[in-house]
Amino acid sequence: MEKIQKPPVILLDGNQRSALAATRSLGKKGIGVVVGAERGRSLASSSRYCQRSFDYPSPDSDAEAFLRAVLETSGRYDRSVLFPMTDVTMNEILLHRDLLPGNVLVPFSEHLRYDALSDKENLFRQAKKLAIPMPETLFSSDFQSRDALRSEAMTMGFPLVVKAAHSRERLSGNYIASSATYANDPNELNTVLGRPPYNRLRCLVQKRIQGTGIGIFLLARHGDVLARFAHRRIREKPPSGGVSVLCESISPPSEAWEAASRLISTIGWHGVAMIEFKLDAEENRPKLIEVNARFWGSLELAIRAGVDFPFLLYRLALGESAEGPPGYRIGLKSRWELGDLDHLLIRLKRDPNHPSLSGTRVRKRDAVASFLTDFFRPSVVHEVFNYGDPAPFLFEAKEYLGNLVSRP
Repeated sequence: MEKIQKPPVILLDGNQRSALAATRSLGKKGIGVVVGAERGRSLASSSRYCQRSFDYPSPDSDAEAFLRAVLETSGRYDRSVLFPMTDVTMNEILLHRDLLPGNVLVPFSEHLRYDALSDKENLFRQAKKLAIPMPETLFSSDFQSRDALRSEAMTMGFPLVVKAAHSRERLSGNYIASSATYANDPNELNTVLGRPPYNRLRCLVQKRIQGTGIGIFLLARHGDVLARFAHRRIREKPPSGGVSVLCESISPPSEAWEAASRLISTIGWHGVAMIEFKLDAEENRPKLIEVNARFWGSLELAIRAGVDFPFLLYRLALGESAEGPPGYRIGLKSRWELGDLDHLLIRLKRDPNHPSLSGTRVRKRDAVASFLTDFFRPSVVHEVFNYGDPAPFLFEAKEYLGNLVSRP
C-alpha cells in the first residue's frame, strides 16, 4: 500500500526562535518543514530538520511581493499548512486570506478576531467589559487632543507606560514598529506623547505594573481551549521588561488562567495565543499586559515540558484530535543563551538609573554569578543550542558577533 504523504508546513519568519522550535518539533515527527525568511538562510533553515527554504521580500515594506512569494511556494504542494510566526506576517496572511488557494491551510481565526486580541485598544476595552484585572488605562481615542490625554494621565500617578495600539502599525503600505515606553515624571510623559509614533497613531497610557511576568499559553478551537501551558519570567531583555531570556514552567495561576480562558472564549479565537500578565506586587494579583495571537519566543520551553503546540496546531489544521496533555513538567527552565548574555551586558554596562534597568535592582556580581551557574543547572535547558542540531546556534553566534562588532 502506498504511504500517504503528510502535508508539509510552510513556516514563515525563519529568524525567530519560535520558528526554530517549531521546525525541530515538526521535523522530528517526519513532517516536512519549508522555512521562509527575508533571506534564504535563517536561524530555522539552518536546522537539520528544515527540508527546504525560500526567501521573500520584506512584508514590512513590500507586502504584495511578500504575498506573491508565499503563493509561489505554496503552489508547489498539493496541500500544505501555513504558520506565520510574527505579527506582521500574521496580519498580512489573515488580511489577504482570500488570495490563498483552498489547499493552503491556515489554522487561525479570521482577521477580525485576530485584531480583537492584537489591537491593544480593542483588547483592553474587551477586558474591561469582562472585568479582567488590568492596569488603569486611558485610550487616546477618548480624548480630543494629546494635551487632554496628558493632563488626565498625570492624575494616575507615575510611573506610567505608553503603548501604541499595535506594536507594528500598517501605515501607507509600510509597518511602523514601536515598543512600550516608560514615563517617570510629567516631562518624560510630555516628551513621549509628543514624538512618533505616539503623536500620530492611537495609543494607550497605563499605570505601570511592577512584578513578575506570567505567560498563559493556549491552543483553542473556536474559543474552546484544547491545550494550556504557563511560565514565569525570570530574566528579560532589557531587564526593565521585554523579551524573556530565562523563564520557568509553572502551574497556571488560577486567576490568570480563568481570565485568559474567558478572553479567548469570548473572542472565539482559533489557533495558538500567548496571554501575558504581570503579578502586581502591590495587589498580589495578575494583571493583563497584552496578547500575542501567534507563537511566542519561548515556545521551546512548552515543547520540552510536554506541550507540543506546533504539532497540536498542525493536527488542528488537518481536522485531527488536538487535545493537549492533562499536565506538563513544572520547574523546567529555558534559556535563550545569547539573549541572556545581552541581559548581563546591559546590567554591567548601563548606569543603574538607566531606563533599561528601571524597576530592577541586582548587584553586578550577583548577575554574573547567576549567568554562569545557570550553565550547570540540570533544570535549565537551552533554546537554541542543541548537540544533535548545532548549526542554528553557530548561525546565531555568527550573526551576534557581527552585530556586536558593528555596534557603536
